[in-house]
Amino acid sequence: MQIESWKNWFQPHILERGRAYFEEDRVSVLERTEDGYTATVEGTEEYEVEILLDGDSIEDMLCDCPYAEDGNACKHMAAVLFAAAAAEPSKEEAPAKKERLTPAGLVEKISDSQLRPLLTELVSADEKLYRALLLRYGETSLDECMRTLKKELTSIRRQYAGRDGTIDYYHAGEFSEAIADHIQRQTATLLARNAPVLAFQAGMDALRKYSDYSIDDSDGEYGLIMETMGDMCTDVLAAADEAIAEKIFDLLSDCVKSDREDWFVQDFASQMVFSHFVGTHFDEKKLALTDEQIATLTLSGKKDYSSEYKMEELLTRRFDLMKKLSLPREELDAFLDRYTSYSDIRKLRIQQALDEGKTDEAIRLLEEGKSADRDKRGLVAEYSEWLMNLYERQGQRDKLIAELEYHVFVLSSGGMEMLNRLKKACTPVRWIEYRERYLSGRAYHKLELMESEGLWERLMKAVTAAGCLSILDRYEAALKKRYPNEMLGAYACILTKEAAAVSDRKRYQELARYLKKLRSYPGGTERTAQLAEDWRTRYIRRRAMMEELRNAGF
Repeated sequence: MQIESWKNWFQPHILERGRAYFEEDRVSVLERTEDGYTATVEGTEEYEVEILLDGDSIEDMLCDCPYAEDGNACKHMAAVLFAAAAAEPSKEEAPAKKERLTPAGLVEKISDSQLRPLLTELVSADEKLYRALLLRYGETSLDECMRTLKKELTSIRRQYAGRDGTIDYYHAGEFSEAIADHIQRQTATLLARNAPVLAFQAGMDALRKYSDYSIDDSDGEYGLIMETMGDMCTDVLAAADEAIAEKIFDLLSDCVKSDREDWFVQDFASQMVFSHFVGTHFDEKKLALTDEQIATLTLSGKKDYSSEYKMEELLTRRFDLMKKLSLPREELDAFLDRYTSYSDIRKLRIQQALDEGKTDEAIRLLEEGKSADRDKRGLVAEYSEWLMNLYERQGQRDKLIAELEYHVFVLSSGGMEMLNRLKKACTPVRWIEYRERYLSGRAYHKLELMESEGLWERLMKAVTAAGCLSILDRYEAALKKRYPNEMLGAYACILTKEAAAVSDRKRYQELARYLKKLRSYPGGTERTAQLAEDWRTRYIRRRAMMEELRNAGF
């Protein structure tokens, strides 16, 4: 694979983590597509990665991990590119460079007799390595080890913080990388000392410290920390027995319920609770935790958007857990009935009714939803479209037309798709009435409708009245052959106004390109020459404009 300088997209530590993921066989389902590569990478979860290529260059990279969602090049992308390079080696005749040995591969090449002297030499020269090995293999107590790790964490902040204690934009990336590296090293150290609970608690303490700092997170450094913490939790649980896993679950649950934790810490704890613990026992504990959260939020009496969103999330989560635990159908129905006022629960009831063939009940719930959620236009449009599909399936043509009319004229939603659907549903005579009603109102898709209906004269007048170059361009292909003189006049009118207002070379170049384009119209050569001459007279002091007119042949 000859992708130009792809490693330059990544920060060095991210590149190395990607290499490690590749070497650990975490990349699967690698596929070469017309646009680049797609693959699945196993990290804290399974992440889908897509590499988009433009020739031999990377055009874009996509991954659904938290770090990449903030626009960063993540280790999962790097892992896929390493895998792609291995799958499609260079085809050049010159011998390819050998891939650099991995740390494990390099150590394998060192004999046992050479290893200890070499390690002693390295430890003597590297204070950081010495401290890491001392904490892991020395005779320090766990208490002393924890105190040392906390001191290291504090020293990282002192290294990057300004006088006011904040981490500015220029240091936020390096600071977050240092914290992430610290979490990784302390996790490895404490797991090597068979202390998984301490490793988890130390990671959470580091996360709390990080959330306390005032950081310019413009480049999404929080995503890197969340990913590192996810890896920490995965490693700790892999080393934990059932009793320790239970303790860690309880610690995370306490964090989720606490009103003293930062949102950032609570968000991480919630993600871990509901993604890293499986089995009936934990599902029952998740159900109890969710019930506590619902009760707390209900007692708070909050009615703002974020509280409502949170409640819907909790209710949906509880229903999923109820199904996973195979609770009696009566309990499921009672739960849905109790919380139907929440739109997500209403949707669950509607879908359940449809699954059971109870179409009339689904329609009743949808109509109730349109009324109950009338202040949420997008949600009402969703209910309305759902109703249309049901009426169409039942062959209830009048009700379908009425719902389409409501969708188009009351909700002003759906655009040309709904207009075409309305046209198909009603008679030609009735469609003309609807069409004229739409065109006489303040609708968004009038020009598209005129074009679709072949109302060329009206479209020409509307396009001219709009007085916008982009609109002229949009409908030029349809109108130029029918109304060349009117189109030439409309362009000339707008260009005259534009010439009076613009003042930079880029816009002058754009005006010159339009003049060149208009030469292809009948009479265009004479009209554009007149425009150019007029501009030379009016704007003789605009040197850049004069140069661009000459460059364009005017």
